[in-house]
Amino acid sequence: MMSCTDLESYLLLYHALESHANRMHRLLARAGSARGALELPVDSLQQLKLDDDVIQRIQTARDSNSRARQALEQTLRWRQQDEHSLVLFDDHRYPALLRELPDPPPVLFVRGDPGIFCQPCIALVGSRNCSRYGRDLAGRISRDLGRAGFTVVSGLASGIDTAAHMASVIQDKPTIAVLGNGLNTIYPKANAELASSISHGAGRGAVISEFPLHSPPDAFHFPQRNRIISGLSLAVCVIEATMRSGSLITARLALEQGRHVFAVPGSVNTPSSRGCHSLLRQGATLAENATDIIEQLAPMVQGQLELQTKEIPGNAVSNKAVSVPNGCTDLLRLIADDGVTSDALMSHSQLPLPSLNLKLLQLELSGHICKQAGKWFINR
Repeated sequence: MMSCTDLESYLLLYHALESHANRMHRLLARAGSARGALELPVDSLQQLKLDDDVIQRIQTARDSNSRARQALEQTLRWRQQDEHSLVLFDDHRYPALLRELPDPPPVLFVRGDPGIFCQPCIALVGSRNCSRYGRDLAGRISRDLGRAGFTVVSGLASGIDTAAHMASVIQDKPTIAVLGNGLNTIYPKANAELASSISHGAGRGAVISEFPLHSPPDAFHFPQRNRIISGLSLAVCVIEATMRSGSLITARLALEQGRHVFAVPGSVNTPSSRGCHSLLRQGATLAENATDIIEQLAPMVQGQLELQTKEIPGNAVSNKAVSVPNGCTDLLRLIADDGVTSDALMSHSQLPLPSLNLKLLQLELSGHICKQAGKWFINR
């Protein structure tokens, strides 16, 4: 366990390097410790081929008014709050699979339960602008993976990611949301309530990031985020992806990391299926349901899993009644037999649009309602 002084030096170096994993690992290997790295002379830093501005940030990191010092103090205050953790690379809680990467994150900011990292994980990723077919399938696969003892990992994005996380939350199963921004700037904003349900709900999941707390969702952050999604997981399953999708980047990273890649087929007429079909042509394993994934991966983690005694149905609907998600009962009562629009529900419920959309998605994924011709109906 690091001393307080060593922890501060480690975080100070991390912030001075602006969370650049490769640079930090190179510096630590050269100096032997974060404190030693902060004390390296300029010529030693230049030998590591660091840019002048990076060298300047390292040299001035200890200054009381430096950006690195201010970020360190903010990080330490954040760490004192309930359900907030920092998991450093040499921490025993650091995910074992993630440690195998050539550029593992030096620090993981965790909101929720870091104990979730010891569970076997499977990533579900796909299109932000998914079809109803893709969203329903993501929810079903996520639900069945959770019942089998796997933790679903995704990126908290709209579409497939949201459906995958939500299905876990609804049945009080843990899920891990990996962000491409800091934990104090949840993106997209519409998923702020979902993020809270993941980290503070009964499922005891976690929302994590390698980026400093107020980092914005810059475009170049997301490929870095994707390597963590795949790196945490035994396998990546892609559900709907265009040929230019970030999900294909995650799949490529998974292959480079030696992970299994599954792809769900779709209509040949749908652009959002072409990425999955391309993966299948390249050798990805076809997955129509969670059973296809579980049968291949369960033997690898028998000691960690408590598989259900009965086989998980691929496309069958369970006969067991599903309870109404927490906080959704009043909204469900507002949905009439002849259907109701979202605008009418917002007016009658007095809910802000993000909360309304979240509750409607919960009710849809749990099978209580469906949408037809622009109206919401009760599933009978």
